[in-house]
Amino acid sequence: MRDALGRDVDQLRISLTQRCNLTCPYCHREGQSHARHEAEAEHFAAMVREAVRHGVRRVKLTGGEPLMRRDICDIIRSIKAVRGIREVSMTTNGALLPRLAFQLKEAGLDRVNIGCDSLTRGALQKHRGLALPAVRAAKRAGLTPIKLNMVVLRDANTHALEGMLQFAQETGCTLQLIELINTDAPYYARHFVPLQLLEERLAAQAERVQQRKLHNRRVYWLKGTRVEVVAASREDFCAGCRRMRITSLGEWKPCLRRQDNHLPASEGYLAALALRGRGGALV
Repeated sequence: MRDALGRDVDQLRISLTQRCNLTCPYCHREGQSHARHEAEAEHFAAMVREAVRHGVRRVKLTGGEPLMRRDICDIIRSIKAVRGIREVSMTTNGALLPRLAFQLKEAGLDRVNIGCDSLTRGALQKHRGLALPAVRAAKRAGLTPIKLNMVVLRDANTHALEGMLQFAQETGCTLQLIELINTDAPYYARHFVPLQLLEERLAAQAERVQQRKLHNRRVYWLKGTRVEVVAASREDFCAGCRRMRITSLGEWKPCLRRQDNHLPASEGYLAALALRGRGGALV
């Protein structure tokens, strides 16, 4: 499937719930407002089957916190059983991962991204004590390769960048630096850091630099550690978008930056949506 701009769409990002056991101030909730209702496991599987017909091969499960769903293993199992799906991954804050890692792997989960904004005391100290147990559990269960998602925030965790890089090196994880998304104007004004400035420093220190097709992301290798930068303010970011989205209500969503969430989930709708083209897309 290609959209109106000729971009191949081969990835699907599914928000399973709006519930979360943390209260991160920058959470964009996958571009969705609070919702009490959540689609059933089979509904998500049916939509994945339709997406596969149009070329989707990889699925990312998100939230809220996806591990808040009691039927999370059933959801993973039903999606992984869809013929044509090559990978099912998940973004999680890691709090429940030590208890569930092996069950998730058995159900068919391939790998995880773990939210980890800082390892030091400060405004984001909620992540202290969560990251290392989560990483250890994921590694033991084989949910690898592991990415550490760090939303870079001015006056909150920029001082922790070196420590996070060292942590990624010690644990064998990829460090993924993510630019703040504007969901709250005052908070954004206080904490936004343009990652292009940081990329200049990374490029000067990197042993090698690569570029992914997804979002035209730059990947920097420092002392054998992979550092991936997700900077939505880059002019070529949306040009490399390859994603579609599904909300926790079970509705197609073309882009995080668009608000027309209430799109029908009828069979064949993906093909019609592709002809419309899309705006931007974010992680």
